[in-house]
Amino acid sequence: MYFSLINNLLGCLLLLFFHLTATAEYVTNSADVNRVDLSGIWEFQPAELKPAASELYTSKPQSLNTANWDHIKVPSNWYLEGKNIYGKAWYRKSFVLNAKNIGRYVRINFQGVDYAADVWINGQYLGHHEGYFQPFDFDISKHVKKGNNLLTVLVDSPIENPEAWSLKKRLIKGIFSHHDTRPGGAWSANGQEKNTGGIWAPVYIELSDKIAFKNLEVIPKKNENHWNVNAFLTLNSKLANSSKVLVEGTISPVNFAAAPIKFNEVKKLRRGDSNVSLTIPVSAPSLWWPREYGKPNLYKININIRQSGKLLDQKEVIFGFREISVDPKTQEWKINGRRLFIRGTNYISSQWLSEMTFSRYATDIDLMHRANINAVRVHAHIEADNFYQLCDQKGLLVFQDFPLQWGYSDDSVFIQEARKQVRDMVHVLNNHPSIVDWSLHNEPPWDASWMKYKYSDYDPNQNRTLDDLLFRDVTEIENSRFIRKQSATYEHAWMGWYSGDWKDFAKPTKEAWISEFGAQALPSYSSLRKIFNDDELWPDNDKEWGKWSYHNFQKHETFDIAKVPQGKDISEFIQNTQSYQTKLIKLAAESYRRQRYSPVTGIFQFMFVEDWPSINWGIVDYWRNTKPAYAALAEAYQPVLPSIEWSAESYAVGDSANFGLWIINDLWRAYPRAEYQVSLFKDGDLVASKNYTVDISEDSGKKIDDYKVALSLDGAYSIQIKVLSSTGVLIAQNQHEFMVKPK
Repeated sequence: MYFSLINNLLGCLLLLFFHLTATAEYVTNSADVNRVDLSGIWEFQPAELKPAASELYTSKPQSLNTANWDHIKVPSNWYLEGKNIYGKAWYRKSFVLNAKNIGRYVRINFQGVDYAADVWINGQYLGHHEGYFQPFDFDISKHVKKGNNLLTVLVDSPIENPEAWSLKKRLIKGIFSHHDTRPGGAWSANGQEKNTGGIWAPVYIELSDKIAFKNLEVIPKKNENHWNVNAFLTLNSKLANSSKVLVEGTISPVNFAAAPIKFNEVKKLRRGDSNVSLTIPVSAPSLWWPREYGKPNLYKININIRQSGKLLDQKEVIFGFREISVDPKTQEWKINGRRLFIRGTNYISSQWLSEMTFSRYATDIDLMHRANINAVRVHAHIEADNFYQLCDQKGLLVFQDFPLQWGYSDDSVFIQEARKQVRDMVHVLNNHPSIVDWSLHNEPPWDASWMKYKYSDYDPNQNRTLDDLLFRDVTEIENSRFIRKQSATYEHAWMGWYSGDWKDFAKPTKEAWISEFGAQALPSYSSLRKIFNDDELWPDNDKEWGKWSYHNFQKHETFDIAKVPQGKDISEFIQNTQSYQTKLIKLAAESYRRQRYSPVTGIFQFMFVEDWPSINWGIVDYWRNTKPAYAALAEAYQPVLPSIEWSAESYAVGDSANFGLWIINDLWRAYPRAEYQVSLFKDGDLVASKNYTVDISEDSGKKIDDYKVALSLDGAYSIQIKVLSSTGVLIAQNQHEFMVKPK
């Protein structure tokens, strides 16, 4: 039994006393201390066993060597701390309670452990948790004592079994265990390296009296002309059955001024877990809007639980009032009754979530806003909570994927776990008004016929039952967001990269929803030098190309499909790939926007940032340096877009070129009598210009004219457009460059 092992541990405490007490966290009994952060240096050691994902977890600890403790920072993914482990590792942390806290309700709360955890306190086994993204906690009230207490955690982040890799996976980690952009890529033997395991999010002790506030979900709901705040409380009580408590609180604005709303209600609780619901009417609340369309107004609800005037526990969350509707046939989106076009990107912040600080997320979101992005698809994973808080605050729409990427096991144990975790996702993220869409599986086997070329045992019905059940489960508990069973292969437009030609984006599409399009490009020379040594910067043998492939570069797609020339040196190679990515993204984005609502309603470029030191589809590299395609996307994503429709990259002297001139306005603001200026330049010199006066309607798109150019001289040409308001204020501008060659 584990008790004998703990006795040995306690015996070793005499030798480790100075170290343990020097690193202990002290919990005071101050009235305002309800949470104590255990972040800092923990003790650490890898377990000897390296079990596969299919191994059953056990409450019996194994392979703990009490003499060989190392140190590790918490929170952090263990790879970032120099611990490249595949499997299990031990953590422990000492903390001190004084006498006044003994007898209180004491909980240990983990905000995120990758991928599974077994937890002990002072030798008492508390339980097991599976899933990298969900917070979880344990009641440790009966197991703590005055003075020093020892928390021990066995973390397991295994690799998939070879026979399950990669069509029948069992870990619900999405892109963190299998994806084109992770270390090693998707299909190599190294595709599970640089493991993401560890206690990657904060751990803290929570103290309360007699009652623990386990969860608080807030769901605002509009009923005809008024709103209700539906608050759902999960409480754990140590009071006697049928004890009465006063539930009181306030709803108050966070980022604007308004009078707070107070409420209170007496509720009966049973001993143990109780679910308590409140309905609070709110008259004419200030709505949450995406950044371009209004203010992202946020409210805070603070709830106290009292008995006989004594505060037992409290909790507060941030939320917002907003309505989402989607036409199931056309996929037209409305927020608060107003139609909006989705200009999005796909996002994986980092391969190791612990390195994403609040400020680093803020940098990424600021970069998105400057690129005129109004929506982000969190691609086949779940980010840290700071990201969603910032999206709420900054008015950025979030399209949230569940962490399923390609093929998974269809056995009943896995399906049961996936169903549990998909409900966890909804409950954990429910309070964020920025999240407007759930998508439950990226390219599942039943929707990915390309898998028949990849796997000899491909089954076109694999995971169909799994996804049907996930969709049913989420539909039962979600009524304020759109739900997609899958991010479908036919919504992923990969012309010019996996098939076809990049100029195919100029052709009309039949799809309303385009959730992926893009191309790879090398980062800058200075960034490449951080990945490769001098010899590897110009690969000329299989070993060096293998390292490029490990860092996600796709050689076949680059040279054989995209037909990007390598050039004579690395500088030309960088320029050639970046030029290709730039022109593909600009053409695709503008072409889709000219097809707004005929049939296109939303588009998502792939990807925004590179999530580790790599060469992939990011328009911002891992070090947050932008590539030229970033500026091209920002131009093509302008809310008011003067767009140029073209048919060829180059012409011959004597040709007559015809360009379509468009004006797209995604805003709910009209610009009557705007000036539309078209200028033709050759080698930087003005050749001709033409002005139009146009009435630009709100939420509109139309063709202005055909602009014909007689090409009598060879050289580099560009068409530049400026749109100015009736008072001469610049609204938007755009340009298109082309070559004229001698006949």
